[in-house]
Amino acid sequence: MSDRPEWLRNVVMLVTAQSLMQFGSNIVGYSVIWYITLKTGSGGQYALLLVVSSLAMALTTVPGGIWADRHWRKALIIGADGGIALAIALLAVLMLRGHETLWVIALALGFRGLGGGILAPAVNATVPQLVPAGKLMRVNSVNQAIAAVIQVAAPALAVLLLVWWPLGRILLVYVVAALLAIGITLFIPIPRLAIDPSGRKLEGVAGYFRHLGEAIHYAARFPGLKRAMVMGAMLLTIIVPFAQMTPVFVVRLYGDEKWMLAVVEITWSLGMVIGGLVIAAWGGLRNRMAMMMIACLMAAGLTMVMGFMPTIWAFVAVMIAMGFSLPLLQTPLITAIQELIPEAMMGRVMSVVTLVATVCGPLGMAVFGPLADHVSLSWLALVCGAVGVVILGTLALRGGPATRLYPPDRPADESVVEVVSSVGEPGTLVDARQD
Repeated sequence: MSDRPEWLRNVVMLVTAQSLMQFGSNIVGYSVIWYITLKTGSGGQYALLLVVSSLAMALTTVPGGIWADRHWRKALIIGADGGIALAIALLAVLMLRGHETLWVIALALGFRGLGGGILAPAVNATVPQLVPAGKLMRVNSVNQAIAAVIQVAAPALAVLLLVWWPLGRILLVYVVAALLAIGITLFIPIPRLAIDPSGRKLEGVAGYFRHLGEAIHYAARFPGLKRAMVMGAMLLTIIVPFAQMTPVFVVRLYGDEKWMLAVVEITWSLGMVIGGLVIAAWGGLRNRMAMMMIACLMAAGLTMVMGFMPTIWAFVAVMIAMGFSLPLLQTPLITAIQELIPEAMMGRVMSVVTLVATVCGPLGMAVFGPLADHVSLSWLALVCGAVGVVILGTLALRGGPATRLYPPDRPADESVVEVVSSVGEPGTLVDARQD
């Protein structure tokens, strides 16, 4: 793909459209979670809502990734955005009529998750279609920073909306954002995949699992990528649940004032903004696996101490540092996949990554959320953070050649692609760097 001005315009439009969706989604997400947290203070109900949302996304992630490799990604993005908006609009009407029950709130998050499982692989697979290979790391870094800016603004707006509006009306913010996103996406020239129509038919459930198996087998041929996914699964299971339970930490340790919840979420996101901008300007370490390992160790170490901060402001400082670590993990992993995996396999491999993220997190929440209602949340975080440090330290010491995402004879900051001799069978690595 040649480096021409059109690619930048198209990427800006895609990022703008998806940022609108994310902004509306975050406002709804924060409003719902805080509504439940402030009303009940229960870690179990908080965990239930997160599990419902994540498992709903897990149900559609695999078919979503397969569809992204078989169909026009633009149609999938528009269809997912529209489907979520329609479902949320119907549930908003129910709430405005007085049905603000837990099951209606869970349905709202569930429908959001179902659409997100289709949307995420399609969007992540579309980016390398539009961006020159040598620009992916910086584009992904800027995208991370924009997402973090949204997470700064969304909590603040969510707090204001909770004060003045009923929850049902807040859901309509999502609907408006989705309609704007669809309008922008209609004008983005996303190429159709050059796939033989005869290869689009899937043989029922067996066909889905066969295609998923091909993606897992293919990704596993890269030792560094396999190690990165195992490391991410561990982090999501025993560390991320505590980052998601920060509202419960705040309510139990420092009080239930809404400004505290907003400040913690805003500063977490501020750390993500700083991390994303630093990577965009710096470009990251040449050894991206080392970069991800540092980020994971940082997150695990901070989890150990987060429950023992003497004041809300010390807790805020921990949240800034944890937010900073997130782009150091996500950006190199997503970029490596976009560079290493061929277009015809991209959606399925991205669906595997999304599946890991949506299954491992809820598994951890299903255990630690209810457990947090019966034991000290601070000591629980300390133990899990220590376990994470030990496991990650062991992985780092035993890494060897697999501590690089790329082959040892290639600089890690070069973009590479696979020459594929047949579906699921890696060929020879060739340089695809474009300046």
